[in-house]
Amino acid sequence: MLSSSSESTSRKPLDGSWRNRRDMSEGSSWRGGNTASRGSWRGGRAQYQRGGWVGGSSGAATSWRGGRSNRHGEPSHSRLVCEFFQRGRCAYGESCKFEHPSRTPTDGVTTALSFSSLAPSQLESTARDHYLTFKRQVKRTSGNFVETWALAASVLDGPLRERHQAIARDLVDDDLGGPGFILHTIEACMDRHDQIPQLPLAEAFLKTITHKSLVTPLSIESYVSTIYRILGGFSGERGLACFRSILTIVSPKESNYTAILALIATGLRELLSREMRILLNDKLSSVLEMLGDSIDVIKDTSTSVELQVAKVQVKSIMRMEQVVRLRHSDPSVDPGTETRAVDPTRSTFPKSITIPGGNHDNDCPDITRIQIFPTLEEIQSDHVEFLPSTDFSEPHFYDDPVQRHIDTAFRLLRHDIFGPMKEALRPLTQGLHSKDAEAAFSAISSSLRAHLYSGATVEQLFIRPGSGLEAVLSFSPLPQLHSRSKAECRRWWKDSSRLQPGGLVCLVTSDDPHDPCMFMFVVTEKRVNDVKDEESELQSSLVSQRRNPSVSVKLVSRDERTLSLLSQAFITKRTGAVVDFPGIIPETFVPILKNLQHMMKDGHMPFSQWVLPSSKLNIAKRQETMDVPPPLYARKPWFSFDLSPIIPRAVDRLAFNPACPDDINLQRLEAITGLDEGQCQALIHALSREYALIQGPPGTGKSYVGVQLLRVLLEHKWSAALGPIIVICYTNHALDQFLKHLLHVGIESIIRIGGQCRTEELAGKNLRVVSRHEPKTSGESYHLGSSFGLIKEELDCAENYLHRIRMARRRRVDRKGISTYLAEYHPSIAAQLQGEDAEGFTLAGNDQIDVWLGREDNPWIRRQHGDEELDIVSLEQHAEHNVWSLGKQERWALAESWLSRIVNAANDHLFYHLDAVKDAEEAINSVHADVNSRILEEADVIGITTTGLAKNIAMLRGIGAKVVICEEAAEVMEPHLISAMMPGIEHLIQIGDHRQLRPQINNYGFSVETSRGKKFQLDRSQFERRAEGEPGLAPLPVAQLNVQRRMRPEISSLIRTVYPDLKDHDCVQNFPGVTGMREHLFWLDHQHPEDGRYDGAKVKSHSNSWEVSMSTALVRHLVRQGEYKSTDIALLTPYTGQLQKLRAALSGDFEVFLSDRDLEKLADDGFGHADGVESDSVDSVDDAPRVEHKRGRMLQKTALVNTIRLATVDNFQGEEAKVIIVSLVRSNSNNEIGFLRTENRVNVLLSRAQHGMYLIGNAKTYRGVNIWDDVYQQLAERGAVGDSIALCCPRHPDIPIVCSNPDDFLRRSPEGGCTLRCDQRLDPCGHRCPAMCHSQALHDVFSCSQPCPRIRTTCQHACPKLCGEDCGPCRVTVTDVELPCGHIADEVECCQTPHPETIRCLHPVTKIVPDCQHKVKVPCETDVSQYYHCPTPCEATLACGDRCAGKCGTCQHSHKECQRICRLPSSTCNHLCDKKCHTGELCGSCRQSCQPCHKPCAPCIEKCGWACEHMGQCSLPCAAPCDRLPCDKRCSRKLKCGHQCPSFCGEECPEDLCQLCCQDERRQRRVDVLEWKLYREVDLDDSPIIVLSCGHFFTGETLDGSLGMTQVYTTNSNGEYNGLRDITGTLFTSGVPSCPDCRIPIRQFATRRYNRVVNKAVMDETIKRFFVDGRRHLQELQQRLAAATAKDSLDNIPEWNDTVPGSGTSSVLRDRHLELHRINLALQKAKQQMDTEHQPAKKLFDAIVSSRRRRLKTLSMEQRLPELSLTGPPPAYNSQVLLEAEALHLQVRAAILQDKMRIAAKVPELQEGLKGADRPGTDVPELMKDCMEGIKKSREGKLPRLVISLSQLYAQTSQLAGRYSAQYRARTVEWRDYGATAGELLIEALQLCGTFEDGESFREDVQEALKDLKSTRYEKVSREEVKAIKLAMVSGFGGMSTNSGHWYNCQNGHPFAIGECGMPMEVARCPECGARIGGLDHELVDGVSRAEGME
Repeated sequence: MLSSSSESTSRKPLDGSWRNRRDMSEGSSWRGGNTASRGSWRGGRAQYQRGGWVGGSSGAATSWRGGRSNRHGEPSHSRLVCEFFQRGRCAYGESCKFEHPSRTPTDGVTTALSFSSLAPSQLESTARDHYLTFKRQVKRTSGNFVETWALAASVLDGPLRERHQAIARDLVDDDLGGPGFILHTIEACMDRHDQIPQLPLAEAFLKTITHKSLVTPLSIESYVSTIYRILGGFSGERGLACFRSILTIVSPKESNYTAILALIATGLRELLSREMRILLNDKLSSVLEMLGDSIDVIKDTSTSVELQVAKVQVKSIMRMEQVVRLRHSDPSVDPGTETRAVDPTRSTFPKSITIPGGNHDNDCPDITRIQIFPTLEEIQSDHVEFLPSTDFSEPHFYDDPVQRHIDTAFRLLRHDIFGPMKEALRPLTQGLHSKDAEAAFSAISSSLRAHLYSGATVEQLFIRPGSGLEAVLSFSPLPQLHSRSKAECRRWWKDSSRLQPGGLVCLVTSDDPHDPCMFMFVVTEKRVNDVKDEESELQSSLVSQRRNPSVSVKLVSRDERTLSLLSQAFITKRTGAVVDFPGIIPETFVPILKNLQHMMKDGHMPFSQWVLPSSKLNIAKRQETMDVPPPLYARKPWFSFDLSPIIPRAVDRLAFNPACPDDINLQRLEAITGLDEGQCQALIHALSREYALIQGPPGTGKSYVGVQLLRVLLEHKWSAALGPIIVICYTNHALDQFLKHLLHVGIESIIRIGGQCRTEELAGKNLRVVSRHEPKTSGESYHLGSSFGLIKEELDCAENYLHRIRMARRRRVDRKGISTYLAEYHPSIAAQLQGEDAEGFTLAGNDQIDVWLGREDNPWIRRQHGDEELDIVSLEQHAEHNVWSLGKQERWALAESWLSRIVNAANDHLFYHLDAVKDAEEAINSVHADVNSRILEEADVIGITTTGLAKNIAMLRGIGAKVVICEEAAEVMEPHLISAMMPGIEHLIQIGDHRQLRPQINNYGFSVETSRGKKFQLDRSQFERRAEGEPGLAPLPVAQLNVQRRMRPEISSLIRTVYPDLKDHDCVQNFPGVTGMREHLFWLDHQHPEDGRYDGAKVKSHSNSWEVSMSTALVRHLVRQGEYKSTDIALLTPYTGQLQKLRAALSGDFEVFLSDRDLEKLADDGFGHADGVESDSVDSVDDAPRVEHKRGRMLQKTALVNTIRLATVDNFQGEEAKVIIVSLVRSNSNNEIGFLRTENRVNVLLSRAQHGMYLIGNAKTYRGVNIWDDVYQQLAERGAVGDSIALCCPRHPDIPIVCSNPDDFLRRSPEGGCTLRCDQRLDPCGHRCPAMCHSQALHDVFSCSQPCPRIRTTCQHACPKLCGEDCGPCRVTVTDVELPCGHIADEVECCQTPHPETIRCLHPVTKIVPDCQHKVKVPCETDVSQYYHCPTPCEATLACGDRCAGKCGTCQHSHKECQRICRLPSSTCNHLCDKKCHTGELCGSCRQSCQPCHKPCAPCIEKCGWACEHMGQCSLPCAAPCDRLPCDKRCSRKLKCGHQCPSFCGEECPEDLCQLCCQDERRQRRVDVLEWKLYREVDLDDSPIIVLSCGHFFTGETLDGSLGMTQVYTTNSNGEYNGLRDITGTLFTSGVPSCPDCRIPIRQFATRRYNRVVNKAVMDETIKRFFVDGRRHLQELQQRLAAATAKDSLDNIPEWNDTVPGSGTSSVLRDRHLELHRINLALQKAKQQMDTEHQPAKKLFDAIVSSRRRRLKTLSMEQRLPELSLTGPPPAYNSQVLLEAEALHLQVRAAILQDKMRIAAKVPELQEGLKGADRPGTDVPELMKDCMEGIKKSREGKLPRLVISLSQLYAQTSQLAGRYSAQYRARTVEWRDYGATAGELLIEALQLCGTFEDGESFREDVQEALKDLKSTRYEKVSREEVKAIKLAMVSGFGGMSTNSGHWYNCQNGHPFAIGECGMPMEVARCPECGARIGGLDHELVDGVSRAEGME
């Protein structure tokens, strides 16, 4: 009831009461959120105040929040509960004006544990003490159980979130004994003979485990679930027994009886929601029955909050039980038929109840088991989908209305989304390769926005961090883009709405058309730019030079089977079709559908008694009007709403009791608030009903009422414990508009959830922005860290298995995978393939598998080896006995089987690891949700869309919100609104107008406007349904606003058939008319027919070209009036087809603004660039013509017209404009007007205009609909209908101007006026305006174009400008002007002559600069006495010896830095230093990039510059590992800033890393990875930093450990470096040291402290490059030799004749062998370059020795002795490359010799012509001797390959020599010895073939050579044999030297490589000498050393 008083009716809360919000202090504001007034409280973070803890009560207990003052400092009239009495003490006693409710026996425990009378400083320590006491008692499982649980509850009541999480964690900690303590508690609750009081214990226990702070946070849900799992026990037996025991002992006589019942119901429901299997326990029914009986004891009239909670929870449990039992019931059971009570006017014939299920794999009666996205079987199914009716009189298999309603909403919404999509996909899944299928798809997709792309395949699978597994889908190029350039294609795709991120795409693919596979994806990335080569495999691009168009996608839902099928499609490269559905965005509907499933499981929907009929038996009973009670929080007897916040001026207090809303004086409320009568009634209506509907016709101020409502509710936020108020809207635009209204009235505590905000004012209110700096608890930080670490580990593992799948796609044999598989499942086969030798050692590598398979390049494809199927099991059994006995086909079949199993296992592991990643991501999201919840709890208002609410429902459920306001509720689909009806919501207010637009749906067959759709009515909002009522459910009371403030009366009268009670406010009576128009409201009737429906394009829309021209002309006329601002004119049309044509037509003159919703709508209907329809270009403002007015004003024609608003009718709801032009479009003989026959849409169209509205359309077509006929009749009565429209000239209003066609505007009103000339003079010149009659606005900015007649007063020159331009100063040039200095100036502007002192004199003169006395030649005007810089070159000499490059004037205080480039040779490479002169400083690291030339840089042998005062200077050359110890002292030098250097002594000082002065970002860097310290936390005196060449910096301890300093230095017991460690032969397994962060190798000499480590690694790299270069050069020479000795080069012996003299014969041979001689010379040069003297190791050693010798000369004898011991022996130098070069040299010589012998054998007469060295026989002895020498050296170097090759060469040469000697009878004993030696060598070579890897491949050639040698038969060596010998001798550049692992030497010095990580995992034999190599578990076998020269 209304009350007013000037005195306080309740005392102000005492200072010191605790509130879990912001600090409430005097002077803070609370009217609308920001009006400052004394005594009010402000919400926020928890603070402690005297009086104890308030807030955070558990379960359904009564609110512990105290009162709150109003904005005048007076307390609220509401009688609040005294918080001090609840804490056990109240100084006021019975005189206290707050309520003292009766206490319960258990309250004493809480009192003893309260936090009252504590100072703020004691809060944390007291809370900690309570927690520790609780923890101790839990651990002991002793003491007072009641007190222990009360302690837990008190900790949960407190503000420390970390303690809350600790309580949950401790209760499940086995080490602490938490589970045992819970079990003891449960046993005590069930044991009546126990000494512990059962009821107080049960209450304390239930209060703790149902506490909001325990059950709400998502990050501790796993702990809470464990608690309830312990409570439930096996199948829930323990939990049900416990609840049954508590129910038996609780009595209605207990003062807290309802509170205990609420705790029991809440606890039982929490248990069942986590352990749903208990719902199948038969004992649950008895517990529910006992609980229901206990509730029924209390009268229904009770207003107890706890009782209402208990009832709601019981109903929810019963629904949950029914859902679960239905899920486990037999669907085949026929429920029979039932007769339902229905409306008498309806059919009463009994209908059978259909239970869905069994038609396909996604057809279930329980919607919680239905997959959101359609399955393949579902799409292929021809069965009619089960679609229940929304009519409750129709039969349904659910009897419970809530379950039925949720089930119906889910099925209809899902079908609305996927129904048309399934129809479009069905032809493709039934016959992918059929043209009929594509034709059928095309026909069906004409009503659905879908695009088909053929030739599609899964091109790549990859893992994207943060997203998971993604795929790249490629498809054939689009036909319409074939003739376009790449740039045009990129523009087309960029403008297109196809394949947008977030859109749904479907891939249908199969090798068998009758067995297709289907995958549904979401687009993750749409790239139109080409990708780089290095990233092309994992990146997609729709426009590429080398590949088909592709797009990145990810699966919408990932299960094991789908992932396996996707993997198989990827491996087998299956092709198919991709279908893009741009209008289906999963993010917008998946949360809604999932929330409906959750609500079905949950079984609870608030306000169901007002939304749904109670049961089928009460349908007829519910026909009477329904009285809705006040909200639950407002039913307390003392509660009243304070309306002070909406009172604009200070008056007496105004409040009303929501239980008696009729008692309020509405006239007084209207007078003091400024609200009209309807708004006042709506305000009271909404506040006094828990479920309220407010209908607001257009222009009546719905949003304004909503704002006022919210201001009143916020006044009671704390007193009624409302929590934040949630405001929801369907669209982001409507939400932003409402929140902006709140900001304008001063409500600032707003949180906006969602990333689609377009309003700058709300950008800082976004939850994502606000939550950035919210602190996290230690538990949350731990969960985040561990989850992120787990994600990284799991993704790495997943990537490894994905690599195997990629190998399978590339058709490569996974040798490692096969080896691993066989070792695990077939060890005997693995042992056979490992090739064990006699000593038990295995050969290195997986080449045995290649040998077994036959070394085929083609992989595991069975059809290449035969079509027959082989018995794999039988093959494996044979392979177990002898794997080598299988045939080639059998081997490949077996390998294919193994590889298939490996791929399947990889799929399983991939799914497992990705699933683990998903779980970790959910844990991370839970932590973030908890952090966000803390922020949301502090807000006053939370703004969110319906989709966003469903997505964040788990988070929003825990914030304690009780009030939800839904704006534009009539536009919200009921499935969306159901999501807002969360548990705990006590007040729902819907504001909207169901007579305007309904919710938008995709399937028109579900619309209430169709006969079929009346059964479903999906587009009927809950607002409309409850406002209008339905069979079995009476309408709810609706508050209707009835005073409109938008439209002039003539316009508002058009919609009074819709709103009979609508009134016009006084403000609309005097609206001005429309400038330039005769009528303010007019229907321009015409008979021009509409365009063809499709008009050449596949677009489902309509257009009318004549109306486009007419509308454009009318818009142009109105804009030219110059009276209307940006949003004053709007052009509307109902069809997107017309919208597109209007946009194209207006683009020539106007830059038309389109909203995002309109652009989306255009794309939805197929317009725009998305489908290749290109619109005309729109001129920009910058390109528009401009006319400059003489007063400086600008006229931009485009600026006047580009501000009109072009929109569809549907997207203009909620908007308004002064002038509305409507193009109705439809004009046909059938009088079809489409959806414009709907009253709702017509209502919106007619109610947008304020001052005037103009309809353009065929009246005959529209008059067939009643509402249009009524509009026509009203306008006809006013004479506002006609086939021509009357314009009005603003200058000549009496002249009639009538236009019936677009051209009439140009002829009769060319400039917006009439056809007369403008009769006004131009201001201020007085010339007559030359233009046609136009508006005053255009006239004011018109520029006169006559010549300027004005004469200046300063001179007699005529003005050359136009009259409309400002004359400005006279710019005429005059001469001979005398200046004050005496000089004469020429070419001076006339305007300067009156003031000659301002004219610049440029006459050159000589002046003396006072400071330096230099003479300078300057212009006369230049003053050199001050502020002048002398330009004379500086003559000073700098410290570097160079002359200063500066000028005299700039070098007064300091000289310019020397600009000369240093050009000194770099110490690290062959580059020259490119730095500026830096005398006194080292050049440092080379900054130039080295080009890959394969040539090593020479090591620097200059003196090392590392020195410091503590450790002295390094005495070795720069490139050698330093011989001094690192200095651990901090550098004592000062930086430029004046502070001490932060680095080590001897290092370069980092000027930009001062710990005190550097940027905050650097101070926040982590520099200590051991203790995880930041730079700002490090004590530099103890831990100086080191700056690496990459820019990162760390403490010395961090880098010393990670870079392996202990490998090169010895340390003492304190860890201090005390000596040099011998690093000769040391294995640096980690390679070149690198930065711990970026892993970039440390550059040489950049960090001196690590010179010894880095120089050693760099030297190894230099040696490796030296030998790699040598091998590369030998390979090139080998290739040249092969080409020179080819068959077409030497085998073709020319014809010889007797006329060739001897000398000519030698000349011919030299020409014939010219290339071989060149190769020989190149080999000689290469041998010299690779000689020992040129090896980098030798150069560095020589430099070290020379340096030591120079140093020894300066030392005494005693000092020399220790120095001598440090020199050491010279390093071992690699001779293998030299021997290979020598072998190649012998091959060249042998080739020449053999060619000579072949020529002599073919042409014997030439023997006589060859003299001396040219005779073949003379070269043989020397060649054979050199061969033997090479064999000897190869033996010593233990190089069996070279021994075999040279032995074969020796044998071949001896054979050819023997043949030659036999021919010329020159065979000698010496030559016979060659043959014997050759035989011995070949026998030795044969023995060597079994001592190294691949040695067996030489055996056959050696045996053949031995056979040939022993026989007398001689044959020519084939080219293949020569090639094999060459390949065996030199491995080449692509051999071992380029292996990516690590290199080692066997005990005989032969190098070998270990791949992958580079560390040994198996023992094998050296390929050269057979020695043991490798090792086990990363440990090398004895004798193996690191091949430093090869690394």
